[in-house]
Amino acid sequence: MTTHVTDDIDEIVTEIFQSKEGKRNPYPLYRRLHEQGQVHRSARLGWVATGYEVAAAALRDPRVIKGPEQIQPGRPDPAEHSAEALLRGTMHRLDPPDHTRLRRLVNGAFTPRSVAALEPAIQELIDDLIKPAVRKAEAGEPVDMMSGFAFPLSVAVIGRMLGVPAADWHRFHDVVLDLSSMVELGFVGDELPKADAAADELVAYFRKLGAERMRRPADDLTSTLANATEAGDRLTEQELVTMLILLFMAGFETTTHSMGNGMFALLENPDQTRWLRRNMDAMPGAVEELIRYDSPVQFITGYTKEPVVLADGTQVPADEYLFLMIGAANRDPRVFTDPDRLLLDRGESAAMSFGGGIHYCLGAGLARLEIRKIFTSLLTRFSKIELAEPDPERRTGLALRGYARIPMWLTPAE
Repeated sequence: MTTHVTDDIDEIVTEIFQSKEGKRNPYPLYRRLHEQGQVHRSARLGWVATGYEVAAAALRDPRVIKGPEQIQPGRPDPAEHSAEALLRGTMHRLDPPDHTRLRRLVNGAFTPRSVAALEPAIQELIDDLIKPAVRKAEAGEPVDMMSGFAFPLSVAVIGRMLGVPAADWHRFHDVVLDLSSMVELGFVGDELPKADAAADELVAYFRKLGAERMRRPADDLTSTLANATEAGDRLTEQELVTMLILLFMAGFETTTHSMGNGMFALLENPDQTRWLRRNMDAMPGAVEELIRYDSPVQFITGYTKEPVVLADGTQVPADEYLFLMIGAANRDPRVFTDPDRLLLDRGESAAMSFGGGIHYCLGAGLARLEIRKIFTSLLTRFSKIELAEPDPERRTGLALRGYARIPMWLTPAE
């Protein structure tokens, strides 16, 4: 198999990861990479996989690992920076057997039955968010999708699950943003002091919460994890704190931006929105298409612990980085017909936005439920939803892709 190694590849990859326009809209650049194959060798970055089949297989290949000791050059020293130390200890950065053990202890909270039981509470939260939105709409004021719906719903759901008091939910919005900046490729030290401060604050908060639940268990996931045992095994204090922070961050970061990206896609494609209004029973499939079309997670990194032959036949030596471009795989023309179009009745392969293999997103079912419920409610309660600004403010990163704000004009249904 011939892997493309050209100046053009490096030019495209550099633009995707480093330019403002590339981060704002990487999809035309992904299209250029697709035209040259499924796997690309970049002199600057390493191995870049844009093909759906290649990325899907690599995510399930035990030879492609996440081990925290194999880190990208230039990352901060975890002995000196608490943010890096915290992220390296999270479950999504670990491999078996550590990953297997930790995932086993938390799996029960995210079974289909457990998630389905949350539906009434999620609908109640949405109804509470819609009331002030209706008042704003009737007063002729725009409503922000992100601060009005996406963030408060996502953080309320995971906050309730973990037993985080409602008074603390909004406190953590900027804190989590400061810490999540560390996941970006090319992370530089400018944000590092804020990231370290965020990590310290989160660790202190969840250490206290975990200790309280060990002494006085309540009906929440923190209590369950603090006291969980599996074949005599249980989480250490450090593992408990790290797990709670990971669940809290992941519980609203990716879900929040799935909602925001999905809403912007609907607003930019009014014909598809009209179709969905006429076919509300198609909402589950529409949600799959929305998370495919503009994934909140654009890439996942891996490391080859031994030589790997990828699905297209490309041979990757041991000790090499792999950048699995999830956003590009979701637009692979070999798998998706007319991939750059939003087609809510597409019904093709599942989106890769929640990853795959042993690191498949633990809360994917919960995220899908939240997204389905919020879009169903908004399209039912408002007869018209329009952009209040033509080019809403985006987040600046690529690893976590989303909007800072999406102001909308809402017309309440009669």
